Amino acid sequence: MSEWETASTVRVTPPARPRKLASVPFVELADGRLQGVVSSGSSVERVYVSSVAAGTYAYVCRTNNNRPCGGARGGFCNHIRDLVEQASLQYGVERVARYLRLDPAECGEEPDAAGLTRVMGLSRPEPDDSKASAAVFSRFLRHLSYLEFAPTTAPSPEMHWFPATAATELSAPPAGDDAEEAAPDSGSVPLGDAVPGLAEALDAVGALDRVLTGGLLRPGPAQGADLRAFAAALEGSPLAARASEAAEKAAAGTAGEDHLLALAAARTALLGSVHDALRAVSQELTGRAPDADADTDTDTEADPETGAEQPANLLLAARSWLCDLARTGWRNLDHDVVAGAAPVVSAMLPEPSLRRLATLLDGLATELAASCPGAALERVPERRWGDLWSRAMLLTVPGAAGGAPAGTVTGRLLPLGIDLHEHATAAQAQVHAVLEPADGSAPRLVRAGVSVPKPDTVVGAGVWQLLRPHLSLLGAVGEGHAVEVTGMPVTGEGDLVWSEEHARRGEPAEAFATARVVLPTASAAPTAPLDRHPARIAEPVFLEGYAIEQDADSGAVTFTVAGHRLLVDTDRVPAAGPLTPKAVASSHACIGLLRWDAGRFRLQPLAVETTVRKKPVAVHAGAWAGGTTDKAGIKAEKAATTAVTVLRERAGKLLRK
Repeated sequence: MSEWETASTVRVTPPARPRKLASVPFVELADGRLQGVVSSGSSVERVYVSSVAAGTYAYVCRTNNNRPCGGARGGFCNHIRDLVEQASLQYGVERVARYLRLDPAECGEEPDAAGLTRVMGLSRPEPDDSKASAAVFSRFLRHLSYLEFAPTTAPSPEMHWFPATAATELSAPPAGDDAEEAAPDSGSVPLGDAVPGLAEALDAVGALDRVLTGGLLRPGPAQGADLRAFAAALEGSPLAARASEAAEKAAAGTAGEDHLLALAAARTALLGSVHDALRAVSQELTGRAPDADADTDTDTEADPETGAEQPANLLLAARSWLCDLARTGWRNLDHDVVAGAAPVVSAMLPEPSLRRLATLLDGLATELAASCPGAALERVPERRWGDLWSRAMLLTVPGAAGGAPAGTVTGRLLPLGIDLHEHATAAQAQVHAVLEPADGSAPRLVRAGVSVPKPDTVVGAGVWQLLRPHLSLLGAVGEGHAVEVTGMPVTGEGDLVWSEEHARRGEPAEAFATARVVLPTASAAPTAPLDRHPARIAEPVFLEGYAIEQDADSGAVTFTVAGHRLLVDTDRVPAAGPLTPKAVASSHACIGLLRWDAGRFRLQPLAVETTVRKKPVAVHAGAWAGGTTDKAGIKAEKAATTAVTVLRERAGKLLRK
């Protein structure tokens, strides 16, 4: 399989592109239609719900009061033309044409929105007699409701599967027989290959992933063989008996929800062993001591947000939908199956104790919806969707999410950098830092984050406006100062459950000074059982004095450090900051996260030291998090402010009537 198919953090669908929202506040490719909401020129309380069906181009345009548009008699009205134009800006003309089953070549030498509209009009489409307008308007209200949910500072580890919108344009997944050759050749040393049993464990995981691709409704002989091979890899483990029983039931097509849950648990256990082996390699490379139990006060009660009882009915509803996915299979997906997630997610999001699962389900469902129908997919991201499915299954077990504080910490917090995670309807900023405890004990690596639901049109620098007011620590990175924490709640895994009342601004503290002096002495916290996965490896490291190579064709950047070649994952450099792949390629020092995915270690840059006009300059990926005076940052913030303002205005008019 290609690297794209075996990667856990690959981007399946391109993110939405920034656009002005005044005329068309909502547009999406979903349910087999290009659909959205178009503003009325006469009243902010009236909007037009418009849609065009894929293939037939059947159209409908009605007001939110279900009155027909006078211009949509006998053909497309101006609202539908505006919808096609804005969809082309948000998704790109080629993606819109492909979704509507149009041949872009028929739309002219340089296809545009007008060309798409013209070609569809030539087929003389009929009005759509279905009641799609009500469903589309309901989705619009759901879209606006994301602005109503409060952010949370509880850990959300699943967001590591969703890298931020990249600063560079990403290439499409490789296709055809030459897919292996299409993957960028970094020349990096595959350090993980030296781990005994690594390939066998990943092969077993791949066997189950192939089964999920075909579905378990009517499993064939090949799927039965894969299931038995998967179960065989668990022999000798505490899960062996349950995995074997679940595999036999699944091979016979009679697996119940408990059997599918057992398969998800067994898959997670296998990847947990891979995580442990690779984490040992990463700690050997960094010279960091093995994980030790966190030294925290233990007289703190569990935070109600992370320790609250979870509604069992919603957990069961989520599990039911996930089991439907497993039975259907990625290759057999359709919009009806995927749509089953929407009511579950909508019910979960207001529940703080279910936010983690809701965010994961929403991200997975969005990718699946964009990939429908599954039969038309050239390639399936088997490892990624297998990861998201199995993690979601385990999170439907009451109490599995954990995340409650294990105690409190007091000391000086020295930020290293910000790791931004983002999918269509959620964003998370996670600050990696070193804590110097007030009692004089050894420094510790900690994290602090804030996550928030968001509409898919809030992208790039716009996410900072949603995150910034709820975590003052974000500004400490760009401003270069420490934060003094007193009695700050912390989990056993080193995640600070941030509360502003326990923090105050500290003295100046430059991240690269921290990385050079304090980071080498810092110890790491242990990893929670559910988070033992290779994609969750994110080891803070500091590198300098490296040699740089950049491939002329792919642009891939490689650092050579102490004889080891390490691929730099510039695709994880976010667009919401001043750091660029060009700055990385001209750097001489780097703070980053050592990660592992698709068979190799990679370095995700958080900040670099480079030379600008013969002067050394530090460039941080999260420098705009607390606000910026940078010209590019100001421009991006201004555009994002307009988008958020329009959506909040619509939410105020339509959600609070």
